[in-house]
Parts: sequence; C-alpha cells; structure tokens
Amino acid sequence: MTTTPARGGKARKAPTIFDVAERAGVSHQTVSRVINGDPTVREQFRSRVTDAVSALGYRPRAAARALAGGRSRALGIITAGDALYGPSSTSIGFERAARSAGYHVLLSTLPEDPRPVDLSGALTTLLAQDVAAIVLVAADNRVLDALASLTVPVTVPVVVANAVQRDAARAPSAPSVAAVAIDQAAGTALVMQHLFDRGHRRIVHIAGPHVSQESEVRRASYLRIMADAGLEPVVLEGDWTPASGFEAARHIDVHTVDAVFAGNDQMALGVLHAFADEGLRVPDDIAVVGFDDIPEAAHFTPPLTTVRQDFRAMGERVLESVRSLIEGEPRDETLLAPELVVRRSA
Repeated sequence: MTTTPARGGKARKAPTIFDVAERAGVSHQTVSRVINGDPTVREQFRSRVTDAVSALGYRPRAAARALAGGRSRALGIITAGDALYGPSSTSIGFERAARSAGYHVLLSTLPEDPRPVDLSGALTTLLAQDVAAIVLVAADNRVLDALASLTVPVTVPVVVANAVQRDAARAPSAPSVAAVAIDQAAGTALVMQHLFDRGHRRIVHIAGPHVSQESEVRRASYLRIMADAGLEPVVLEGDWTPASGFEAARHIDVHTVDAVFAGNDQMALGVLHAFADEGLRVPDDIAVVGFDDIPEAAHFTPPLTTVRQDFRAMGERVLESVRSLIEGEPRDETLLAPELVVRRSA
C-alpha cells in the first residue's frame, strides 16, 4: 500500500479514489469519470469531486508516467475557450512541439463567460491526472487575475503563454512560474516605422478589447510612438472581429486620415470592406496595416501588410520553458521577436 511521510516521521496512507468518493458523496465510478474529463458528468457532481480531490491531495497513478525513472510524460494545457487565431495557434504549436518531444498533452478549456474566471476546477482535474507541468494560454487579463488569486495548491511548474506584460504571470501557490510571449511592443514599432517611412502621419489605431493583454500593449505602444513623434493619436474600439473593424472604419474621416493600423488582421479585413464600399483605393487613398499574419492575409484585396507572429516557434519555446522548470532550472520571461510582412495594402 502506498504511504506518504507525515509530520513526526510517521507514515500516512495516500488518499485513494474511494476516499475521494466518500468525501464527495458519489460513487468511485463518478470520481473516475471526472478525473478522466468525461463531459457527461453533471456539474454539481464534478464540483464536489474536484473539491474533494483538492482537499485530500489525491494524485492517481497516471498511465502517462514513464517506466524509466517514473517521471510523468503528461503535460496539461488550459485555454480560455475561444477560437481567436493567436491563442488557438499557440495551443496547437505547443501540442505539436510536446508530441514531437515524446509528451502527450491533456487539454482543459475554460468556458466563454464574461464573469471572473475560475481556474480551480481545470487545475484540479489536470493535477489529478499527474501532469508534470501546466501551460496556461493567457489571452485574457481575467485568466491572469484568476492565476494570481488561486487558493488551490499547484504542485507542478506553470508556464504562462502570451503573458506579454512583465510580472503579469503570477501563481503564488506554484513551485515555479515562467512566461513566454511574442513582443507586442516591438511588433507595433515595426508597423509605425513602416508607415512613417512612407510619409504617413495621420494614423488611426483600431484597438482590440481592453480585456486582452496583447491589445493593451499594442494600444499603449501606438500612443507612446505617436506622442514621441509629436502627432495626435486617434484610437477607435474594436473586438477582434471583422464586423467591428468595418464599423470603426465607417467613423473614419478619410480626408483627415492617411493610414489605419488595425489591432489584428480580422479587423483589418473589415476595414478593407468598408473602404471598398466607399470607393476608396487602398493604399492609394489610405493605407491599412494589420497584425498576426493569418493565412488569409496574403489573399485579402489588396494583400495585407501585417506583423507575423511565429506560433510554431512560440510553442517550441513554451516547451523549452516547461522542460527547464521540470528539471529545476529557473526561467523568467521569454520574448520572441515578430516580423513585419510587407504586402500591397501599405
């Protein structure tokens, strides 16, 4: 029977699935279904099981544990449950890099909900499956707020992907934390310098939502660069969708503006649509630049000048940080350099 050291040198029995079932008031089959991520378990039972797992510190033997050295080859990843290009590409890049390195990845998706994010259930479920580390894809400030205020003990390293603001990745209960991101301020500087070099000075920025870290860094960088150049900034609000870019563009007075910096490529697509409806020629009448370099950007009309974020490299760097933390090597913050892709829209 497995035992664990207790205070005073005595050994105590490690909690079993039956202990969890008794505490939660459910069958051990229900506990097993919750631990294995069965989506058919009713939420009230799932909550009771995850609370019991956390309270007892239950850690089942994972099938993923490698025979050599007994080290887990499972990694957990938590995403915010949306289909935005950046977060989803980061998750895919990490999963591919991990699989190539001999790990398998267990996914937990947070619900799309405007209320404060609760990470406890997702973390408890992944920890119960004996993951060696957890990756958190933090496209949303609320996710980082939830990480910083966690009360659930996190017994494995945590790597936060897309935490683009220094010190944003905080997990007080985790043994070690690292952050990996693409340098959004550098990407914004590439856009602005490109527009300045072509004589544009009256530049409007269509920003993404305030809840997004990346949006806030791009917005702040644009404002700083315009102020340093002695130019008047104009920020319009969007929500990452083409429809919001289209709507924002309809409020632009093209007689007083000569370039638009859209916070992502989808909003830039909406801008191009609005300008085409008005009979404006891009870039002859007004220039448009996006951000992300989604696969479709090269086929917009005209093809879009944008900032490329290498999410494959991002996934590989996240895995590097994971492996370093597992080996006990500290990591702080890794920023990857973006690249300007010049096409015909600017």
